[in-house]
Amino acid sequence: FLLLTSLVGIFSLMPGRCTSLATQTPRTFLITGATDGIGRHTAEKIASDGHHLVLHGRRPDVGASLASSLASRGAASARYYDADLSDLREVERLSREIASSTERLDVLINNAGVFDPDPPHSAQGYDASWHVNVMAPFLLTRRLLPLLASASEERSWTPRIITTSSISQSWSLWPDRFPALFDRNGPARSGHGAYSDSKLGDYLFTVRLAEILENSNDERLRRIKCLTMDPGTVNTKMLRAGWGACGIPLIRANNTYKLAATEYGANAESGSYHFGGSGSQDAKDSKKLKMLWEKLEECTGCSYSDI
Repeated sequence: FLLLTSLVGIFSLMPGRCTSLATQTPRTFLITGATDGIGRHTAEKIASDGHHLVLHGRRPDVGASLASSLASRGAASARYYDADLSDLREVERLSREIASSTERLDVLINNAGVFDPDPPHSAQGYDASWHVNVMAPFLLTRRLLPLLASASEERSWTPRIITTSSISQSWSLWPDRFPALFDRNGPARSGHGAYSDSKLGDYLFTVRLAEILENSNDERLRRIKCLTMDPGTVNTKMLRAGWGACGIPLIRANNTYKLAATEYGANAESGSYHFGGSGSQDAKDSKKLKMLWEKLEECTGCSYSDI
């Protein structure tokens, strides 16, 4: 498994043709989970291109230091917000704070993710991996859609919502385990199983969101692209915690950057999955997509029906 995953991850990170947006008008990027790992690496690359950065994390001291360092790397500006995404109330607060101080959002990168060998329950009683990796992006994305719509008013620009999935989705047993995903305070689950299910959930979320936006009555929302990808098998703390030391060095982990900040992402089809094979066939099952969406709306108290 490790060898296969490593090989796929390495090939998915091989250099490809992509043009950065560095020479264009500075854009505003929000990156969740920006204080470490791939999120931080992506933030540093985007800063070097001269864009505005809105950063999220759970470590205020590290976040403040990161914002300062990104300014010295060339970022047009950098702001940091602290929030615990395993609590829906914190996600709501984060979205309000960002919305109150941001005029437009050109790219939302749902990068934050967790893996735990023994997943605890979230503040609302759900499996923490599922909560942070799927429910939080679902809620945050909905709350920030008005900012993305504002960016869409610029006809020469196509806003993007990037949500990190993983090749681990291939090992998900969803929807066989579907009831357990939303079972509040239910029995403990396998860490690897929970993580795989959540990464498939991210892919399905992207596909269904793309469909909803494409059918919106608001032309601005129809122009937003929803993309997802495998970030590669990268030697981060999270990978080492679950699978041991393997993969490529962090400095080569550029898949997120390619989708978010280069012409590669601008030319990608909305709802598509990148860099990690073809993705699960579950994403083509409209009944499964609808079932997932309805449960996410029910459990987060957040609806997309009015867009």
